[in-house]
Amino acid sequence: MATPLKNQRGYIIEVQGFSSGRGQAAIATSQKMADSVVRYLVLNHEIPVYRIYVVGMGNAPSASDDASKTKHTSGGRVEVSLLKNDLEQLATTSSAPVSPEQQASPK
Repeated sequence: MATPLKNQRGYIIEVQGFSSGRGQAAIATSQKMADSVVRYLVLNHEIPVYRIYVVGMGNAPSASDDASKTKHTSGGRVEVSLLKNDLEQLATTSSAPVSPEQQASPK
């Protein structure tokens, strides 16, 4: 996931850590797990730290395959999401020249 991002712009990587347990201890553990992933991305893949958003979720429920049910984490895991802003690309591809007929004001 990180290798193609070398020369890219307009993206954010969201790193969410989840852990079992309750309260502040679970949040701190999930934050440490997420920070480990961030450290790996920054040191091994040279992802700029300002492009990474880190969240320690503790034992927050996560959406399962069935949208009507939520389940809590049993153990620990880290979810990494790539958020891409394609507005720059859309602006360069959708800017077509305006013809003189389109510029003329209606009478």
